[in-house]
Amino acid sequence: MNKKIIISMIIIGFILILLDKKFFNKKIYNFSKEEGKEIKYEKKENEPWSGLYISIFYFTSISLGALFFLGIQNISNSGWSIIIHPIMEDIASFIPYGSIMIFIILSLNTLDYIHLFHWMSPDLFDPISLKYDKIIASKKLFLNTPFFLIRSLIYVLGCSFFYFKIRKKSHILDQTHSLNDYKKLYFISLIFIIFFSIVSILIAWDWIMSLNPHWFSTLFGWYILSSYIVTGIGTITIISIYLNKKGYFPLFNKNHLHDLSKYLFSSSLLWSYLWFSQFLLYWYGNIPEEIYYFLKREEIYQSIHFWILIPNLVIPLFGLISSKNKTNPKIVFSIAFTLLIGHYIETYSLIAPDVEIQFGMSEIGSLLLIGGIFYYILFSNLNKRKPNASKGNPFFQESKNYEYPYM
Repeated sequence: MNKKIIISMIIIGFILILLDKKFFNKKIYNFSKEEGKEIKYEKKENEPWSGLYISIFYFTSISLGALFFLGIQNISNSGWSIIIHPIMEDIASFIPYGSIMIFIILSLNTLDYIHLFHWMSPDLFDPISLKYDKIIASKKLFLNTPFFLIRSLIYVLGCSFFYFKIRKKSHILDQTHSLNDYKKLYFISLIFIIFFSIVSILIAWDWIMSLNPHWFSTLFGWYILSSYIVTGIGTITIISIYLNKKGYFPLFNKNHLHDLSKYLFSSSLLWSYLWFSQFLLYWYGNIPEEIYYFLKREEIYQSIHFWILIPNLVIPLFGLISSKNKTNPKIVFSIAFTLLIGHYIETYSLIAPDVEIQFGMSEIGSLLLIGGIFYYILFSNLNKRKPNASKGNPFFQESKNYEYPYM
């Protein structure tokens, strides 16, 4: 991708954030009811931080999904995907940057500079205060600022560590062609899969679900993990098709595309299954504390949680169910791009209703700004790639000559 386009995205995004009238300080008031009395209290303006938080989380989740998918390929000894491993690594290169940006926003919350996380207000834990919240106070053992920041720091450092470690082991393997180094790559990937399987659930609880501390879902962590996988595979597919079309990725062919399309298809179905599992269980239970999550999105955002099923389930289901379509670059590219749009809307629907914002210039600007940074880092890493990348992997020749048996 032309660097001028990427830099233009970053500049336009920054300008849109500055031009948004919500960027300037203003007072916003919320109302709560205590003992039958309506209490008015000032709430801090969260723009442009809310839009930035949504975009940073979205692009970081793409990178995490790509690294998770790469780890799965490594520990399963998959031969077909070896030539695509460098692309997976480069998509994952945003992890250190994105996770640090998220940590900065979380730190600004703890300093009370911004107020995305409502539960961080000390008045909610004080029984004497008019703002005292019994439900939030009962979760103080888990939802307290020091422990929250420590957990977040573990997520940031842990995911960044495994990204650098896997990348380093992969580069060493390219140079040595050693089976011993391949085993080391296998081992570190295995540890990462175990680590991330646990941490991804905690990230979902801390960085998204705690935005609305009255609501909880036992499926939520797995639901968010499935979204990581879909967006990660979708981005891998788009970049692979794009590089192949430009002539920079000649080893990539319809056989590899077919397998990527299968993963894209199956991961979108997995996400849909978890979406329906969560929704139907709550609809059947009809418990006010649970269904409020869906009612809020229905009333404020015109049932956004239902509309996201069109790009995230309906289009990939009917578009990729045909084996012939799975090998058509134009169709697969369009569906993968649609899924990325759909999952941005999903990320927005997860966060925006709980921080009480409406989509505007600030959100568009944040998407362009963070998206521009993401693609700048991605293509900078791709440009540094050596032509012999992944040739040290013992399955490289199998991947190079791969043919899907039923094509």
